[in-house]
Amino acid sequence: MASLWSRGHQFRSSVSGRVVGKSIKSQASRCGNRCKGIQRPSRRDFATRQREVFDLQAKKAHRARIASQYPDGDYDYLKDEVARRLTDRLNDVSPQKSFPQALDMGALSGHVRKAIVDYTANNKGIKNFRQLEMSEELLNRDRGQHHPAGVNVTYELWDEETRLPVEDDSQDVVFSSMSLHWINDLPGVFKEAYRVLKPDGVFLGAMLGGETLQELRSSLAIAEQERYGGVSPHLSPFVKDSEIGGLIQGAGFNLPTADSDLLTVRYPDMFTMMEHLRGMGETNATFIRRSYTSKEAFLAAASAYQELYTDEDGLLEATFHVIYVIGWKPHPSQQQPDSRGSASTRLSTTLEELAKGPLSPGNNPAAPFPPRD
Repeated sequence: MASLWSRGHQFRSSVSGRVVGKSIKSQASRCGNRCKGIQRPSRRDFATRQREVFDLQAKKAHRARIASQYPDGDYDYLKDEVARRLTDRLNDVSPQKSFPQALDMGALSGHVRKAIVDYTANNKGIKNFRQLEMSEELLNRDRGQHHPAGVNVTYELWDEETRLPVEDDSQDVVFSSMSLHWINDLPGVFKEAYRVLKPDGVFLGAMLGGETLQELRSSLAIAEQERYGGVSPHLSPFVKDSEIGGLIQGAGFNLPTADSDLLTVRYPDMFTMMEHLRGMGETNATFIRRSYTSKEAFLAAASAYQELYTDEDGLLEATFHVIYVIGWKPHPSQQQPDSRGSASTRLSTTLEELAKGPLSPGNNPAAPFPPRD
């Protein structure tokens, strides 16, 4: 597995980032002695709340904090890397096709825009690039930077669970990078992407999956079980690889494909990692999140993490499971399945041949090579 060193810590799978050193003691002292308990959500209709997992107002506040506290993008390394990998897939899926009208749903600070600057915008003929984001502060943080040459770039506000302010059948490609895992109505967002795409347009999405931060999750569970006799959710639930294909196909997309990367980031300690998660805007935003965890529990979790997930260099490993999904809006030019009943060989015949054992040159007269002696 390839590795790159950059600004103080290591990413495996060619992901780089920065470490801002903080001691365990200084980080844990921030916990204080506030009241324990589960944070109570704001009032809203009970039936609606039952369908919601994520507090989008909290997530919006997290993104505004990124813009105000981290104006230089010190913690953008993971999202920049994922955006590069996502746009590389556009170069691969249809080498000869151009995509003049492009849309980025949940653009954050413009990671996809930065990723298409060097090659993709020119290679794929992108002329207009619309960025939609719910946080005005984050959307405008890097405004005017990293614009692809010859591409008209726009910045637009959009509540991520409402109808896209885009006309039907108007876009050649729709991106969404590292925002989908915070969506309550994921099928609805996929359907909106389908609606705005032209026939033979393509959707490319990247989101965090179920194995993300499994080390942190288990370390916190061990610490809380020992001290409280139970476990509370500190990390958000994530979609599994096996689920995403059905979701994208259910929205109407044709030729759906999904694959994933396991990116391993190494940190000096658990509290440095948690600081980076805060700088990424990837801290917990579920409605049932715990409002307080004791200093002792955090220190116990850090100890468990150090004991269980340290590599040969004494650094802690953190896994980020990234799921990539591609779907095409149907068009007559796309590959179509054969019509029912058009097969030339009976299934029963094939099964009978397989039951006799694997074919070899000795019993296959059409084999191009003679059997071995």
